[in-house]
Amino acid sequence: MPDPQEIAELRARAATGDERAIGRLGELLAKSGDLEGALRVFSEGFGGSSVHAPTKRLADLKAEEGDLRGAVSTWELSDVVWQNPEGVNRQAYLDELDDLALDDDPSDWGYIQAMQLTVLLAERGDEEAIAQLRAGAANGHLDSRAGLARAEKYWRTHPPKG
Repeated sequence: MPDPQEIAELRARAATGDERAIGRLGELLAKSGDLEGALRVFSEGFGGSSVHAPTKRLADLKAEEGDLRGAVSTWELSDVVWQNPEGVNRQAYLDELDDLALDDDPSDWGYIQAMQLTVLLAERGDEEAIAQLRAGAANGHLDSRAGLARAEKYWRTHPPKG
């Protein structure tokens, strides 16, 4: 269980918009099993920024589907949380950087989450997301091809109602 004094301190700092505190507080709440509290902290703390809009939307969709662990994980893997100098995962992040060649960048979670969001929206029948995947697939983009195939498989097993 997280230290109640640390939680109180983090809540106070998070209330001022301190992103480091928001990230750590959300992680600690999730680690203690308070997934709803963690989602609330992440969403309220980071959700208003257009930079984090795809992450928020993906997390919200997962939560709507009842996948609270997946929604929390979406936030935990976002750059703002994963790279947090005060974060629970800070050492793992630094270790990941150490393992990369100097000319390589760390995993681009923002891109990965944006693709996950596009595929999830395509599965739900979102025409813009479907068009985006089709355009990417037509241009030889492997992730778009895989995403479109996943969406099409979903449509076969979950035909639209009506």
